[in-house]
Amino acid sequence: MNLEQALKDMSSYKFGQSRKSLVAIGNVVRDSYNKPAEREQLRKRLAGFLSSDATADSKRFACEQLSIIGTAEEVPALARLLSDEDLSHPARIALERIPDAAAGDALRDALSKTKGKLLIGVINSLGERREPASTSSLLPFLSDSDQVIAGAAAAALGKIGGREAVRALVAARPTASPKVRATIADALLACAERLLKNDRKEAAKRIYEGLASPDEAREVQEAARRGFKAVEQ
Repeated sequence: MNLEQALKDMSSYKFGQSRKSLVAIGNVVRDSYNKPAEREQLRKRLAGFLSSDATADSKRFACEQLSIIGTAEEVPALARLLSDEDLSHPARIALERIPDAAAGDALRDALSKTKGKLLIGVINSLGERREPASTSSLLPFLSDSDQVIAGAAAAALGKIGGREAVRALVAARPTASPKVRATIADALLACAERLLKNDRKEAAKRIYEGLASPDEAREVQEAARRGFKAVEQ
């Protein structure tokens, strides 16, 4: 099947139908490695699908392929889908994986444009990108009245790490609900482990000291004690 026919067939694809056209396009994407001109054309064609009247399933597939070959040029097309109930997930997964800073900017911009599970997804994606630039944007969500949102923000900050994230997580713990408090503890442990790997033992030790209190859950205390042992090695 040639590419033009595959793209035409792809536009009407629905889950459960033959994936022949999708396989053909996926193969072309794979084979475009080290073929910049061909890959550029593929990116443009796939991004074009996202604003067309193609089926939602074909757009999901386009997002999947853009997660492999996407660049800053395709970010606007993907960003427009972040508030779409059906397509937000594949769009943000693509944005997670596009290395250009524009993808992170688009996700941060979406924090004020999404709600509920879509917002949680955006927060999760920012955590996966691990960009320090996202820290200040995520801080307000630590105190969100929705525990799932607050927990997502805590987890994302734990993945990003850094002094500002640690300070905010420590400050949020005393007034956090038990569920969010547990997530914050996990996030701080992740930050401490990263500090330890970077040979910043004193900073890691301070986090472990705060989590070794008898008031903490047993598993948190045990993790903190293991951390202390690692610091001392």
